[in-house]
Amino acid sequence: MSPMRRREVCRSLLAGTVGWVGWGACARADKAAARWRAFPFAQKLDMSIVDEVVRSAPAQLLAVIARHDVEVRLVRTAAPERPLNPLLAVLPEASADLVRRAEFLDTYEGRVVLRGNPYCEVARDTILVRDTATSYTLLHEFVQSRLQPIDECVDDGDIEVRFAVDLRRLLLYQRRLHDDPYRLLDPQWRQDILAAQSAVTDRLFRRIQIGQSQEAIVEKVLGAAIDERSPYHDAVRRGQGRRYGEMMIDNAVDLFNTVESAVAFVQETVANLREEVRAGRIEAAGRLRLTEADAQVAEEVGRGLAMSLARVRAEILVLKQFYAE
Repeated sequence: MSPMRRREVCRSLLAGTVGWVGWGACARADKAAARWRAFPFAQKLDMSIVDEVVRSAPAQLLAVIARHDVEVRLVRTAAPERPLNPLLAVLPEASADLVRRAEFLDTYEGRVVLRGNPYCEVARDTILVRDTATSYTLLHEFVQSRLQPIDECVDDGDIEVRFAVDLRRLLLYQRRLHDDPYRLLDPQWRQDILAAQSAVTDRLFRRIQIGQSQEAIVEKVLGAAIDERSPYHDAVRRGQGRRYGEMMIDNAVDLFNTVESAVAFVQETVANLREEVRAGRIEAAGRLRLTEADAQVAEEVGRGLAMSLARVRAEILVLKQFYAE
């Protein structure tokens, strides 16, 4: 459910909170004034839109979503084991090609495909929703589609795919280094592993921003906005969402720890190998070389990586605190 984010952003940020106007009223035709609220990982959300959608009558929900220039397409289940959602029955069916390109898996209930996605040509932001999904899930996907980065962020291609490729490369290199740390005496190996670590670290904040953090933020927002008086209240789904958000935060922590430990391993190993070479206990000859200047280059790269990781660590702590409130 984690879509790529490409969206024009505002430079100013207005703080806002959820207000109470009562359940069940049809959405107003006039557009409410934007009430931007900041969220972890440098994101913002217009809370007036959240108010509008969660306070719309179920019969008006799809119309409200459409009014925000978001399409909703139905994904049919071959052999449904749960009741179909009658609210979704009127939706046009998503094409098999779109479902395939969006990688909408059999386990998915919903997924957002944003306009500009390099793999899915859609005229506007589009929600894919399973025919058995709850209306709560539809709300989740819509609210997630409205999250925006506070600062303009231009992605180099598909950030999700690029990050996954970079992470696989890093993990492969790290496994081979754990098997034989002496590979770091080879200048090419040092260059390759530092490049792999830099590629992952450079995209780590953005990857968590559009992925794990959004899932947690949306579940927290909906949990606060939908209570027992709402026609969308679903205690089971709300509980599942709460646990899902916690799992996403834990996943972000695991991902961060994996990258941080990889960086620390290389920095410590290079420093130790340099000391061994300096003491004459290891002879670096031929294509194997680890001079003082080489070690300083690696250390300098490591300091840069540590600064990038510090930003991610700080924001994960903010996300955890936000979710626990």
